[in-house]
Amino acid sequence: MSIEITIRKDLPLGTWQGMGGAITEATAYNFSKLSSQRQKAFLDAYYGKDGLDYRWCRLPIGSCDFCPKPFKYDLKDFSINHDKQWVIPMLKQIKKDLTFIAAPWTPPRSMKFPPIRRFGGWLKPWCYNRYANYLKNWLSAYEKEGIKIDFLSPQNEPFASQIWESCRYSFRAQRKLAKRISRLGPKLLLWDHNKKNLLKVADNLLPGTDAGLCFHWYDGTCEDQMWAVHEKYPDAMLVSSEMCCGFSPYDKIEWQNDATLYLEEIISDINCGTAAWLDWNMLLDYGGGPSYCRNFVKSPVILNETGDDFILTPIYHALKYFAKLFPAGSKVIRCEYESKDIVATARKTKSGYELVLANLTDRPQEVTAMGKTTLLAPRELKKLK
Repeated sequence: MSIEITIRKDLPLGTWQGMGGAITEATAYNFSKLSSQRQKAFLDAYYGKDGLDYRWCRLPIGSCDFCPKPFKYDLKDFSINHDKQWVIPMLKQIKKDLTFIAAPWTPPRSMKFPPIRRFGGWLKPWCYNRYANYLKNWLSAYEKEGIKIDFLSPQNEPFASQIWESCRYSFRAQRKLAKRISRLGPKLLLWDHNKKNLLKVADNLLPGTDAGLCFHWYDGTCEDQMWAVHEKYPDAMLVSSEMCCGFSPYDKIEWQNDATLYLEEIISDINCGTAAWLDWNMLLDYGGGPSYCRNFVKSPVILNETGDDFILTPIYHALKYFAKLFPAGSKVIRCEYESKDIVATARKTKSGYELVLANLTDRPQEVTAMGKTTLLAPRELKKLK
């Protein structure tokens, strides 16, 4: 039986603003190992028009799980000198205007209870203004380096107590912190955590604000939740801010399956009103790090076994092909269908509409759209006009 796909011409979803990735300290450290020639090739692969054409970049504020070792900024005489070793030199080599999202993994331990950077904890109730000033100092220091932050997430994964840098905030505490930092300059993207109960999150965080939401993949695509949020808060900007797959030794076939997960996520998100999508680490080593807490994962590009060159994995090639089929600037149109075997979204063109869809299964799928019936090969990503 053919899967029927309807392009909802009455449901435009805005402009697709493109893809991006996080420049963690692990990424910048690995980047520093490459020769100048291979560094240029790496940047072209991600930021060039013949590559992924990345437009967005996420930056952790301070230490996170993807650092060779944890660190802290000097609060008495605030300085980002630590970031000038790897992260800022890499950023300055990117010859492209990027949209930056920044997020802290934890406040300084002196502002937390208990006073530790890891394992969750809470921001002390009397430290909100002090913490806002800390974030202001970081934003100002980066701006002096020529890096202006466009969006600020108040906290990465605010409902999680991780073995790495983390901090917990109730919805009330998130609203309180957002109010304190709303005058710092960047627009706010709240939540920065999973999508499983995203409508409840939106109902608790968005009313009375002009903020948007950013979210992670790790609970799955959650299409029903995503679409419910878009329908209820159509003016709220939605950004997918983090995705990665768990570590396994490099194998093209297995990593091709992960590439399918990436396509499912990004196409599903776009079809639910997401304006931009960001991956997690852009460059990890052959073992999925460095991560001082051993939270090893995959990245679309990895260093080779000797660490002196990089490998473009199947995840990278899937993202590159998608970027060609659905470029930044596309006018998104909602697609509707009743199947878990495919994902699809559409864009308006000068001559009509184009449909981009992916077969998520290992068997052929017949689809009917725009008066045409076509057969999708297993795991195929395809454009229909």
